[in-house]
Amino acid sequence: MNPDEGNLRSSHREMSQLKLKKANMRLHELATQFMETHVKDMCIRQRLQPDKEAIVKRGTFFVLENEGRAEPGFLLFLPKQPAVFLFPGRKDRKELVITLRMRTDVSLGEGGGSLFVASLDKITHSLRLEDVWVWKGEEIFSHKKFSERRVYMKEFVEKCWVPDARLMGGIQTSIANPKPLSQLGSVGEKAFSVDLIPELPGKRRFWFSMAPLVAATPNQTAPVVEKKVEEKPVQQVPETRKTRAIATPLESLPDVYDLSLENGTPLCRAAVQQLSLSQQLRGAKQKQIPVWAEWKTEFGRYEIVSLA
Repeated sequence: MNPDEGNLRSSHREMSQLKLKKANMRLHELATQFMETHVKDMCIRQRLQPDKEAIVKRGTFFVLENEGRAEPGFLLFLPKQPAVFLFPGRKDRKELVITLRMRTDVSLGEGGGSLFVASLDKITHSLRLEDVWVWKGEEIFSHKKFSERRVYMKEFVEKCWVPDARLMGGIQTSIANPKPLSQLGSVGEKAFSVDLIPELPGKRRFWFSMAPLVAATPNQTAPVVEKKVEEKPVQQVPETRKTRAIATPLESLPDVYDLSLENGTPLCRAAVQQLSLSQQLRGAKQKQIPVWAEWKTEFGRYEIVSLA
């Protein structure tokens, strides 16, 4: 963020539906109060109609591929509460909010809480974080551009979150990396739909099904591809790579390590999920353990893969 969809969202892979835990009444009320206070319009996206194509051509937009059918909802971090996910468009409000066991920093609850746009796919057991609307009590969606909000996403990845699929009950969490609109023609054939995210603040996304693109001629992929994007989203993660690093265990969190380069440059915080590797690291005599770390694009951070 490969949890940034790839093999996880293959239409040829059948998986059992994820069992989710509903939030208790008190947490449900807290989440509802937060949304009513901080979000004026909870509609994240709308279908792209022909009369809206001119808006896309004139503006700056970014392409987000969706290989699954899950609609984007909201991921909320409240003070001293577990993370909760709010599904969009639920008629039965009792099923609106579910809890997630995420390994995150308590600072996300400062100022009242933080709110992300995310897609939770119950079939593929994947959670994709796509945007930041409220950051530690500050509502940023209405006045900061999408590329500026990506800076907050980067801070979340580097300082406030440790990926842990085991704690999440098998849910793989990833960070979305949208493409410039000029790359719309390169959308993969596995994509079920595409979101067009506006650069301007406070604007809804547009989305469209990929069915019209399949029927299009090779030289006619989509009516909006003519737009030339002037700027790219900031904070794009690098390609996969492997490096030698030093892992320092955290006493307060089991199987969690601070990673740094051998020259002392800090990299990130990493959680170990393989039992055999966990036992090897715990058995190491030194406090600073030489390891091999591999960059995981889907997480936007390094993962410990073996001892060095």
